[in-house]
Amino acid sequence: MCDSARCPQATHHGVHRPVWAEHAERTETFLGQLGTTRATEHERLIGDYNRAQRVITEIDDATTLHDNEDPI
Repeated sequence: MCDSARCPQATHHGVHRPVWAEHAERTETFLGQLGTTRATEHERLIGDYNRAQRVITEIDDATTLHDNEDPI
């Protein structure tokens, strides 16, 4: 999945939100099941989860901006 932090030309649309939301949810579930001895994997997944949450926020912000714009 492309996001603006890794790909400057990336754009996010409301249609992408369900994919990112599902990814965040699955990552969060997996984090909850990960044993305490898996510190490296935990750190990687936290980064992945935070990335998904940031993209969801960007999509929501972009959608809100577009919804509130006056038609020309």
